[in-house]
Amino acid sequence: MTAVGGGGRWGRRWPWVALFVLTLPLVNPYIRGDGNGYYAYDHSVVIDHDLDFENEFRHGDPLFRTLYFEEDGRLKASMRSATGLVVDQWSVGPSLLWLPFFLLAHLVVRALDLFGAGIPADGFSPVYRYACAAGTALYGTAALALSADLAARLSGWRVATLAAVAVWWASSLPVYMYFLPFHVHALAAFTVTLFLWCWARWRPFGAQNRRWVVWGLAAGLMIDVYYLDAVLLVAAAAEWAGVVARDRRPAEAAKASVAFAAGTLVALVPHFAAKWIVHGSPFATGYQDRFFWLSPRLWQVAFSAEHGLFLWTPVLVAAVAGLVLWWRAEPAIGGPVVAAFVLFYYAVASYQNWHGQSSFGNRFFVSFTPAFVVGLALVLAKVWPKDGSRVARVAAPAVVAIAIVWNAGFMFQWGTNIVPNRGPVDFGEVARNQVTVVPRGIAVFAWRYLTDRTALTRDVERQDRRQRESYELKR
Repeated sequence: MTAVGGGGRWGRRWPWVALFVLTLPLVNPYIRGDGNGYYAYDHSVVIDHDLDFENEFRHGDPLFRTLYFEEDGRLKASMRSATGLVVDQWSVGPSLLWLPFFLLAHLVVRALDLFGAGIPADGFSPVYRYACAAGTALYGTAALALSADLAARLSGWRVATLAAVAVWWASSLPVYMYFLPFHVHALAAFTVTLFLWCWARWRPFGAQNRRWVVWGLAAGLMIDVYYLDAVLLVAAAAEWAGVVARDRRPAEAAKASVAFAAGTLVALVPHFAAKWIVHGSPFATGYQDRFFWLSPRLWQVAFSAEHGLFLWTPVLVAAVAGLVLWWRAEPAIGGPVVAAFVLFYYAVASYQNWHGQSSFGNRFFVSFTPAFVVGLALVLAKVWPKDGSRVARVAAPAVVAIAIVWNAGFMFQWGTNIVPNRGPVDFGEVARNQVTVVPRGIAVFAWRYLTDRTALTRDVERQDRRQRESYELKR
C-alpha cells in the first residue's frame, strides 16, 4: 500500500486546481435559509463587533425572516435567548472557514473605496458574498482532491479519479458547492475529508503526541462545522485502542488521549465562546429539534421519494456497498468508517427532519463524501479492469456519465421547482421531464444563470414561496 500524499502526487492534484477555477462561474453568491445563520457570525463580528444577529437576520431571504420576525417587523419573543441576544442555532465552524475570504473581501473593498469605487463595506455587498461562496467551492474541490488521494492508495489513481468525478457530479454535493454555497454541507465534506486524510496519512500514531494534537484540531474543526460529524470520533477511539493493544504502554496511551483531547478542545473554543455569549451556556446550541431514537425512519432515509438517499442519488448505492470492501481491504480504517456511517445513518433516521425539508437528495450525507469516493473507487476497481476488454473499459465510464447526466437534469428540475423541492416527488414525472422538459429548458436556464443570476434567483425564490405555502411538514 502506498502512502497518502507522496511527493509525486502533487502533480496529480493540479488538475483539481484548474477544475476549481473553471467551475467558479457556477458559484451562486445567494445567502438562503440556514446559510443566514452560518454567515451571521462573520458579519456580526467583523462588521458590527458583536454577536447580536438581529440586523443580519433582517437581511435574510423572505422565508428565513418569517422564522424570526412578526409581520409588522418586530422580532419574535421566542427568538430572544437567555442573554437577550438573538438565537442562532447554527454552528460557528462555517464562519471560521469563510473568515479568510471575508476578511480578504473587506480589505479589497476598503482599498477600492480609497479610489472612489463606492462599494458598501457592509459585509453583504456582492464582493463579500462572492468571496465566501468561492471559498465553499474551494473547500469542496479540496475535499474531492484529498478523497481521490485516499482512494488511490487502494484502487490506483485512474479509478480514484473517476470515483471522485462521479461523486462530484452524480450526488448532492454540487448543489451545496455551487447553488447553495452558504449551507454547511460542502464545508462539512471538507472537514471530514481532512480528518480522515490525516488519519490515513499518519497512522499508526503511536506515541507521536504532536500528530495526536493536530489530528485533534482537525476533529474539533469537523465538529465545529457540523455537530453530527462527531460520530467520526469512533475513528480516534479505534486508533487509541490500537495503541493500547499494540504497544501495551498505558502511560503512552494516556498521553495520546490527552494530546488528542487537547487539540479537539482548542478547536472547539470558538464554538463554546460564541454559544456562551449568545445563549448563556457553552453547551447550549440553540437547537430545539427533536430526535426520536426509538422510531427511526430507517427505510425512508434510503428509499423514500422524499429525498431518499439511494433513490435520489443512485450512484451512492455502489459507494455505500464499497464501504464493505474498504472494511475488508483496510480493517483498521474501513471498519471505524463503516461504524461511523451506521451511527450517522441511525441519527439522521431518528431526526425529526430526516428528509431535510428542502433538500436535494438527503443533504446530510454530503459529509461522507470521502467515504463515498473510496467506496465507489473500490467497486469500480472490480468492474473496470485496466487491461480488460474494450467493452469492460468503456462500460464503467459510460455508466458514470449516464449517472451524471441524470443528476444534472434532476438538479435542474429540483432547483427550478419543476418538481417539489419539499415533500415527495413522482419519479415517473421526473423521468418524463428528463426527456421532455429538461432538454428544452436547461440551456435557457444555464444562460440566465450565467448572465442574469440575480433575477433568476428571485424568480426561483418566488416559486419556492408559493410551493412552501402548500407544504405540510411531516416526520
